[in-house]
Amino acid sequence: MHLDERIPREALLKLVSTPATVAKWQFLPLIVASVTTKKVRRDASGFQVKKKTRPICYASHRDAALYAYYSEQLTKRYEALLTARGLGEAVTAFRSGAGRCNVHFALDAFTWIEAHRPCTALAYDISGFFDALDHQLLKKKWSEVLGGDALPADHYSIYRSLTRHAKVDQVVLYALFGISRHAPKASGRKRICSPEQFRKLVVEGGYLKLNPDAKGIPQGTPISATLSNIYMLEFDERVANQVHAWGGFYRRYCDDVLCVVPPHRAAAAKALIEALVTEIKLEVQKEKLEECAFGPPGTSIQKPLQYLGLTFNGQKILLRSGSVGRFYSRLRKGVRMADIARSKAAKNAGLAKTGVSIKRGKLNRAYTFTGHQNFVSYAHRAAKIAKSAAIAGQIARRWSALDRAIRTRDRSE
Repeated sequence: MHLDERIPREALLKLVSTPATVAKWQFLPLIVASVTTKKVRRDASGFQVKKKTRPICYASHRDAALYAYYSEQLTKRYEALLTARGLGEAVTAFRSGAGRCNVHFALDAFTWIEAHRPCTALAYDISGFFDALDHQLLKKKWSEVLGGDALPADHYSIYRSLTRHAKVDQVVLYALFGISRHAPKASGRKRICSPEQFRKLVVEGGYLKLNPDAKGIPQGTPISATLSNIYMLEFDERVANQVHAWGGFYRRYCDDVLCVVPPHRAAAAKALIEALVTEIKLEVQKEKLEECAFGPPGTSIQKPLQYLGLTFNGQKILLRSGSVGRFYSRLRKGVRMADIARSKAAKNAGLAKTGVSIKRGKLNRAYTFTGHQNFVSYAHRAAKIAKSAAIAGQIARRWSALDRAIRTRDRSE
């Protein structure tokens, strides 16, 4: 549900494919929903949980269709440039992977490392990224992809909507109009509100926020990912060419930069990456730099390389321990929620809590069996692709963990 109603596809296509219409397009504010993820790290004192919140922006139905249409047009030009510059394998995020996923990309890196040891891997994380893209540089690179010195009127209209975007928090917006975030369709509305209601309650209430900076585009629109790749095109070309000249390996997945070079080139590679990131007005998180020196074949390193959800210590490929830890944490939470449902059912039936069993069907489907896009299916798929029995071993105790969590709840009565 958004600030406009859905429009038939044919009518949308006619609108978004007419440049004169796009040049005068009236964009609606974005709705922002905060998505929080947990990262689990293990140190000498035990497991440490760190929360990270990302603001994900949702465009209106009309605007999303427009962004998607222009994203496709830009992607065709961008892909042609990647091919012409020999960068087809260097950039792996937000592109058609021909059935390949993050596990394949990580395995490519680990396989290359194994075949070129000794070598040093440098894994960088760019700070902020979408929030830090410089507007003038973005406009310049956008124009270059189109083959001109300036943006045409229709493209400039879209550029302006993203760099000077207006947004409103979803929690606030739904509260103003009495809409449940958990079941918005239950309100019976086809749109959140009318333009008049929006101006009166949201705009006059001071809830509409404009981007005041000369940097940053919203993360979550159908065109944001494409523009982020375009922004990094020259960076990718310069780093990839130099790293390849050194006999190394280069990959970038969104804001994750991986460079593997012969040991004597490591210092130069770090200097190059950090200088070029600064040149495009971004920053690397130096405290998150992973520098892993892989020795002769057959040896392992104490702190493994983490890349795209997997780790490699020179001998074993595993899922990140944090991901596995989160899976077991969700399993225990799932049992807690099932226990609450069991308690309510027992109370309604006038029985003791232990007089009603925890329903295991949903728990089994979510945490024990290979299901549609659950963690178990991901782990089995990763184990198969990477030919790593150790990955399957990481989730082997899920049955006993589920049984133990249920027994704990039974004893809590």
